[in-house]
Amino acid sequence: MNVTVENTGPCRKLLKVEFTGEEIQKEYDESLAVYARHGRVKGFRPGKAPLEMIRRMYDKQIVEGLHEHLLAMGFRQALKEHKLNAVAEYDLQKSALKAGEPFSFSLAVDVEPEFELPAYKGIEVEAKKVEIADAAVAQAIDRYLENMGKYEDLAEPRPVKEGDMVAVDYAATVDGKPMAEISEKAKGLAAGADFWVIANKEYSFLPDFGPQLVGLKIGDSKDIAVAFDGQSPIEELRGKTAVFASTVKKIRARAKPAMDAELFKSLGVKDEAELRATFKNMLQGEADRQEMARRRNHLIDSLMKNAALDVPESEAHDESHRIVYEMVEENTRRGVPEQEIRDNIGKISESAKTAAKDRLKLRYLLKRIAREEKIEVSDAEVTAVLNAQALRSGAKTAKEWLQRAKLKEGEVRKGLRADLLTTKTIDALMGHAKWTGAGAGEAKKEAGA
Repeated sequence: MNVTVENTGPCRKLLKVEFTGEEIQKEYDESLAVYARHGRVKGFRPGKAPLEMIRRMYDKQIVEGLHEHLLAMGFRQALKEHKLNAVAEYDLQKSALKAGEPFSFSLAVDVEPEFELPAYKGIEVEAKKVEIADAAVAQAIDRYLENMGKYEDLAEPRPVKEGDMVAVDYAATVDGKPMAEISEKAKGLAAGADFWVIANKEYSFLPDFGPQLVGLKIGDSKDIAVAFDGQSPIEELRGKTAVFASTVKKIRARAKPAMDAELFKSLGVKDEAELRATFKNMLQGEADRQEMARRRNHLIDSLMKNAALDVPESEAHDESHRIVYEMVEENTRRGVPEQEIRDNIGKISESAKTAAKDRLKLRYLLKRIAREEKIEVSDAEVTAVLNAQALRSGAKTAKEWLQRAKLKEGEVRKGLRADLLTTKTIDALMGHAKWTGAGAGEAKKEAGA
């Protein structure tokens, strides 16, 4: 057997395997001998039929079995001789297989990247010390109480502020014509009386309508222009700008609840001091998580900056699809409309391609480091994460989630194992980091260094 390997691109090789006619004849004869001992021929006991009769009866089966055997043997030998770790195979080309004649095949394979492992111990990471100011606590409580408040009529007249609830009368026109004449579907949008609108972009019935009410007083009138994009559910309004002749009728503002015993009881705290302490702990926890993420990202960026490697195209393709699915699922969970997701699927896919390459580069780096540091992930750890992911998706069991999402358990487990190995290895790198900055001492303890 003769094996050659050619480089045909980053992380891609072309394997060529050739067998001589003598080698093929030897393999064929060995298979024929097995059939001669065990093959059934009418009128003969096993092992007693003439060899030529066995050959005629079982030639097709022998060649089929030999074909698979030679491909597997040649593939294994090529990987062993050239120390390759294959991750995917493509484009099998082969010659005809006949006893006593040469046989050859070629196969393109994607392989794990070969690269120099950069220094990974002692990466310098600045640790900032995060402290929550009293003013930040007061601001957070104030925002929370505002969101808890109920809308009430103004005690004193004033212009509309962002977030107010405003009652308006309006009549809409498009290109100078009443909107009701543009389309039957637009009639419900064409006019309103004492129509309540929230004066902000997020909660307004039309995103560009509410913000334009800010600054108006009761009795003020204004022509409010709203542009409809190409995805408007009312086809006749797509690409058009409507003018809403509007008059402010009433203004209501959110009245914050009083800081009293009733409020404290409803929030499960004893008094104002405990409320402030609770908010401070909450803000501190969130700030600590953000700081930890910043430190980890800094360490990862430093590691990636000093590493040069390509990634297998096949894995980048698969990882990109996986990221697209994750992003779509996350957007769906956040309540993003399906049509909006479809409209942006091109951007999502492009973003996923870049993210996939970066994720794989990091994964290969960390895989090598994990091997050096003898870091492993157990089956029990993978199962725990799989079950938790299923619960977050609203499924009762992992099996139900996998079926609903049309995912293969083996592939999902492989991905989760890789993610867990990544997390554990980064944790180890944090333990080896060289900490600087005001929070260095605390960071060193948290990293277990």
